[in-house]
Amino acid sequence: MTTRVALALAAAGLSVVAAPSATAHEGAGDVATNTRGEQVAERGAGVRMSHVANLQYDRSGEAQNGSDIEFVRIDGRDYALAGTLDLGMQIIDITRPTAPRRVAVYDCKVSQGDIQVWKKKNRVLASYTADSTLGEEGAASRCGRDLKLGLDDAGTIIVDLTTPSRPQSVSFLSVPRGSHNMTVHPSGNFLYNSNSDLATSTAPAVTIYDISRPSLPKKVQDYRIPYVPTSLGSESHDITFNASGTRAFVAALSQTLILDTRNPRAPKQIGQIIDPSINVVHQSDPVTLRRKDGSTRSLLVITDERAGAAASVECPGGGLHVYDITGSRVSEPVKIGAWFIDAVRPQEGTTCTSHVLRMYPRQKLMTIAWYSQGVRVIDIRGLATATGSPETVAMGSGIGMREVGHYVFPDSDTWSFKTNRISRNGSFYGYGNDLVRGFDVYRFRGLTNRTVPPLVPQDLGSDHRSTPSGLLAPAAAVVPAVWVALLLHRRGRRRPS
Repeated sequence: MTTRVALALAAAGLSVVAAPSATAHEGAGDVATNTRGEQVAERGAGVRMSHVANLQYDRSGEAQNGSDIEFVRIDGRDYALAGTLDLGMQIIDITRPTAPRRVAVYDCKVSQGDIQVWKKKNRVLASYTADSTLGEEGAASRCGRDLKLGLDDAGTIIVDLTTPSRPQSVSFLSVPRGSHNMTVHPSGNFLYNSNSDLATSTAPAVTIYDISRPSLPKKVQDYRIPYVPTSLGSESHDITFNASGTRAFVAALSQTLILDTRNPRAPKQIGQIIDPSINVVHQSDPVTLRRKDGSTRSLLVITDERAGAAASVECPGGGLHVYDITGSRVSEPVKIGAWFIDAVRPQEGTTCTSHVLRMYPRQKLMTIAWYSQGVRVIDIRGLATATGSPETVAMGSGIGMREVGHYVFPDSDTWSFKTNRISRNGSFYGYGNDLVRGFDVYRFRGLTNRTVPPLVPQDLGSDHRSTPSGLLAPAAAVVPAVWVALLLHRRGRRRPS
């Protein structure tokens, strides 16, 4: 942690604990640290946010083990795809956000459940990850039976979601060291695997697969990455591509790597960040923002999942570390500072640290889950012009980032928080996937001083379903022409000879 945060914690009468080994990143996935009551809490505290709905994945009354979350719009309906550590992929209709309705569960009892969504021809596909071996339950669940998987298999399952209420198993990518996260290249033809193994792994690599034929995925190579024997390890934890797919940003526990991926089969390293103030590099996401003069600035936001999501006695835990990667700086990034939520406080052994975020560049907003400190909305428009240094620390506001909303329950243990739609006034329904609570819907009231371009999801409805509506325009021109021809023909027949 940086000096100012340590001083702030000390001023609050807290001790800064050393980061323990993070077994959460090997095998069983993150573990819920907050306490689950007989039912989830119904009231929390928030700023410019309210809670709308909660959906439980089972009726056990126990922790729901929610993990990643993604979205897809198919044939006019919106769906949230919620991963879990052992309850399969939950497919939830959120067309009416105030009344989320589960339409199906893809029965795949694996640990992790990271999700990516893409379209291939007329099929909507998703990946679903197994970080550890399937074991008896995983092999006996539907994905194991469909794909004839064994107890010792680990890797990524590809699922067909073209009809969301009837998910279908497609194929399996075997990864003996597991799939903590799996990232789809924007072309839809390649998957990059992150196994997130710890320091015991001395030959780190990103495994690349060709998925141009989803039913027959093929391994391309194990792309070796540097071994950096600091922090928890050197393996990739997560990978983010830029929109064009020409760059990959590899969050590799003790380092961030920047790869040239213009040829996604054979990436080349062009940059590396080793920051001693970051305990666990969890996510490294690029964002490009436009300045008032029309120029653009590219930045990289690195999240620190301090101690690998282990229980702690203080907040705010690990924060967000921001680097300027504009132009040639992509090879030698320049740090402009670190940002933390304004929540310097003791806690009773739950997890408090930054986790899964999502950037919305056109709206200049960011959403992020912070485990026991709930869900957060950050205005990032100031990043376009912010200045700072490696020693700069912001608490709630600073280095071009300002928290504009949050909501926290007493039993929050939120893994991921994202949205699929943003209105012109910046308001939206946000969806949290929580280790304790399950699926939560929140309402962010919007921005007070500006408007943003609306975010509207693209409909990935299959081609054969969209064909009839696509033929309406030509038909509109053909039908009148045929009618006129018939009328003239009839008139011609009535004309006396």
